[in-house]
Amino acid sequence: MNVPFRPLGEVRDIVQATGLDISYAYEDLVFSDHSVFILRFADEAAKKLYLYFNSQCIEPEANALTQKLIATGKVMGFEIVQAGSFTLSEASEIEEIEIKFLN
Repeated sequence: MNVPFRPLGEVRDIVQATGLDISYAYEDLVFSDHSVFILRFADEAAKKLYLYFNSQCIEPEANALTQKLIATGKVMGFEIVQAGSFTLSEASEIEEIEIKFLN
C-alpha cells in the first residue's frame, strides 16, 4: 500500500497562525481545536487543502479564520480552497463520530 506524503508539520503551523491548534489528524483529515474547521488534503497535490467549517461556526468568525488560513497557507506555498461545511454527530451505541460534509 502506498501512503501519500502529508506535510502535517507545515499544516500545523498554518493552523497555529489562527490561534488554534490541531486536535486530531486521521488519514487525509486534520481537525482544528473544538472542531471549528477541518482541512482535507487533496489527492491531486500535497500542498492543496480543502477547508470545511463546522455548520455551527459563526459566519464572521469563519470568514476571519478563512482569510488567515488562506493568507498563511499562501506564504507557505499551500493552496487552501473553501469547500463547504460539515456536521458532527455521535454514532449510536458505539464510541464513534459521524462526519457529514455539506455542499
